[in-house]
Amino acid sequence: MTSIYSPGSPILLPNGARIFNRLVDFLRQQYVRYGFQEVITPTIYKKALWAQSGHLENYAEDMYTVTSTSPARADTVGAGEEAEYGLKPMNCPGHCLIFGSQTRSYRDLPLRYADFSPLHRNEIQGALSGLTRVRRFHQDDGHIFCRPSQIREEIAKTLDFVRLTYKVLGLGPYRLVLSTRPDHYIGSPEDWAQAEEALKTALTESGHEYTINEGDGAFYGPKIDIILKDSDGKEHQTATVQLDFQLPKRFDLSYDAPAPEYEKRGETTTDPQLLGEYGPVQPVLIHRAVLGSAERLMALLIEHYNGKWPFWLNPRQAIVITVNGTEPVVGWARQAYNLLLGVSSDSASAAVTEPTAPTGLAVDFDDSDRSVGLRVREAVAKGYGVIVVVGPQDAENKTVGVNAMALAKPGDSEAELKRLKRMDMTPEAAREYMLSLFPHNFNTMDSLTNPSEPPPDYITAARAHGIPLRQSAPIKKGPFPLELPILTYLRSKRVILASASPRRKALLAQIGLTNLDIRPSTDPEDLDKAQHTPEEYVAATAQRKALAVYQAALARQEEVAEHESKKDVPNPNPNPRDKEDPAVVIAADTVIATRTGQILEKPRSEADHVRMLTHLRDTTHHRVLTGVCVLAPKVDATHPGYEIASHVEDTKVFFAAESEGLPDDVIQSYVKTREGADKAGGYALQGVGGLVLVDRVEGSVDNVIGLPVRKCLQLCEEVVFQQGGKEDEEE
Repeated sequence: MTSIYSPGSPILLPNGARIFNRLVDFLRQQYVRYGFQEVITPTIYKKALWAQSGHLENYAEDMYTVTSTSPARADTVGAGEEAEYGLKPMNCPGHCLIFGSQTRSYRDLPLRYADFSPLHRNEIQGALSGLTRVRRFHQDDGHIFCRPSQIREEIAKTLDFVRLTYKVLGLGPYRLVLSTRPDHYIGSPEDWAQAEEALKTALTESGHEYTINEGDGAFYGPKIDIILKDSDGKEHQTATVQLDFQLPKRFDLSYDAPAPEYEKRGETTTDPQLLGEYGPVQPVLIHRAVLGSAERLMALLIEHYNGKWPFWLNPRQAIVITVNGTEPVVGWARQAYNLLLGVSSDSASAAVTEPTAPTGLAVDFDDSDRSVGLRVREAVAKGYGVIVVVGPQDAENKTVGVNAMALAKPGDSEAELKRLKRMDMTPEAAREYMLSLFPHNFNTMDSLTNPSEPPPDYITAARAHGIPLRQSAPIKKGPFPLELPILTYLRSKRVILASASPRRKALLAQIGLTNLDIRPSTDPEDLDKAQHTPEEYVAATAQRKALAVYQAALARQEEVAEHESKKDVPNPNPNPRDKEDPAVVIAADTVIATRTGQILEKPRSEADHVRMLTHLRDTTHHRVLTGVCVLAPKVDATHPGYEIASHVEDTKVFFAAESEGLPDDVIQSYVKTREGADKAGGYALQGVGGLVLVDRVEGSVDNVIGLPVRKCLQLCEEVVFQQGGKEDEEE
């Protein structure tokens, strides 16, 4: 409802508050998944803050001004205190204050804040309309402070958050609009061009189609708007994603990072000298709202469902109706009602086990003296999900009659409809039945990151029981296809492959490197993935492997030489190659990064394997990132004694859609082949997986198989034939 005393400020009655709270509770569940921390910020700020943020200059007409004192007390305003404040129209300045309240490191980013505080915007009287255009509203306002290199990943996660939310709510389809620089803006045209290009790149990589709305961006940055249609075909802007380089600059926000000049450009380096230099870098601010205005979205949901709410969102989930007004019936009905709510009852029967905490179910009670039939029909008309009827027989048997016809699905059998019309059960069973109607796992990929079952090593178990595991098709050997100087050199040298991967070995064998010395790194791969981008993680891990294996080879070479000098001391674990000088060490590390930012390892169980592949299908594409590091001893033995070169190869793999030949049963059949059981991401491009799962690949195919061979050869040429080349160029 609304009031003439507060135009444009909706008053939510109990049922409206129930829907609002369900939406907020749902988002809070997702905040854990998407890494947001909820904060609560003031409703009013001094005028000086709005001047600093640029709102006073560009948004003042849409803001409310609040005076701190009455005219009679104007002379009591103390020094440094302002008489004028502003009701906040958005939360971003407050979140900037939080970020700037302490020293930040690049390891802290991204920082994601969420805020449900009410906002106020001075909409003109003629624009006000029900819940869709208001002056006071609640927005699921979120702000992400991130590194320049994290922009695309964070926007992809946000768009996935939108996809998940609207899928759960049953809304859509929706369209995406990129709104660009308006006439009134802050910052330089160069900053705006950079921000707009970053959003275009993120949208293109996400696979979403979008249109451009010239000149409709926020005054501080371009934005992606999600546009939904209501039941009348009218379009409403709901969710939004905005990229902002200006507010961090205005609030002088920064974080400390190594190689700051590279960091500002969103680039990485492996140069130890550059990485040893730290400096301040300005973070990027991403504004995001998934629901947009909660009030506006409620209006769309009310029209969309037209009274037939999903049970979890229904403000009228259940009602308890008495058959008559006798004390036994009403008394037992009241006890059943309390049990459904999860509250204590002084008169509860000793035979009834009461829950210890409220259930959160929205249950009403009707013991009026009107006829039962009339009250049941009224409950049906009002849209109650479950109708609980209590009569004399129920009071005697300590049961209730549950009518759940409102939950019937199209195509239900007559037997199922008959069952839903009347189910006799205890109040406890009725309570558990209703709670089971809540979708406890809104995202079917929940257990991808938080597996509910223990992760048995089903590969080892299969081998222990003598079950053969189907491996991906081996790469056939053939005549050496290439005659290159670097290959001619390497074929006569000791080339160490710091990996046990048979696929990497086979790929190198295809180009003629058949005499590899396989020496996997035994050092733990303990880098914290949460503190690195996927690119940084694979680059650093590959370099650590190369250095560890190279140093181990030198140590082993010295050990063998020492044993040979002492002929009476036997040489443990003799290997003729230990005597040779290592000419080149090749190391690699591969991860699969999903569009939601998850880094996939090998599947932990068969169920996890199915979930993993289903997730890759439903998110359309993912990235295969391989960090390659090649090391060779320096000819002149100058510090540090070796030449090292690194590269990160990034390949996009698109899975087929469910409607294009990849339904769930195909995924389940593929999992049973066990071909992808020992592979990150759970599939083999070079095997059956490439035939039935993958639609197309953008980039290096051999990178997906295990090693970007062309880049690997290029790195070998750099460390062998071009030693000191980079230093010479710098001089």
